[in-house]
Amino acid sequence: MHDETRTGRGSLRVRAATRLPGMSSGHDDEPIFVRSNWGTSRYVYNPRNPIGMGLIIGSLLFAAGAMYYLHASSSWSEGELRDAVNVAVRELEATPQTLGSWTGGYKSMIRDALEESGEGPSTGGVVYVEEANDPYDEDANPSVDLFEVRAKNVDAAFCLSVSPPEPDPGLTSVEVSLSIAVEEGGC
Repeated sequence: MHDETRTGRGSLRVRAATRLPGMSSGHDDEPIFVRSNWGTSRYVYNPRNPIGMGLIIGSLLFAAGAMYYLHASSSWSEGELRDAVNVAVRELEATPQTLGSWTGGYKSMIRDALEESGEGPSTGGVVYVEEANDPYDEDANPSVDLFEVRAKNVDAAFCLSVSPPEPDPGLTSVEVSLSIAVEEGGC
């Protein structure tokens, strides 16, 4: 298919048609990449080209998916927290633990065991271990120390009853065999 145009003096110039039959005219002849208009000489996707627009939308969807994956892989779930607590309790009860003024006591020991359990997010998951002993509760069992385990963005909590109670800190190390009871819910 050719378009014929007449130029001056009777000569005939033939030019090839730029579209095939059935193709729409419009933005199809725009380049996929254009130079940026923001002062840099970089090439960017051209939103006037359908392929360029598809690449823009695809890039945004890919970025949103990557952000969702990173958020999901750095947050605790209730099941992961439950599994981590159970694994940490088994590890702490399996062997005698050494306590000293440099070890940080039961609270640090429980937090370390939770982090070393292999459960939970690979990075960024925050777990909280707080002492839950109430000094004003006359009905409290004096033979146990209570600790509450929570994770950021998780509604579940676990109450750990640790016996024997933590010895007073001293300059010497003490080896204790722990017995830990786990209950779901706060202390």
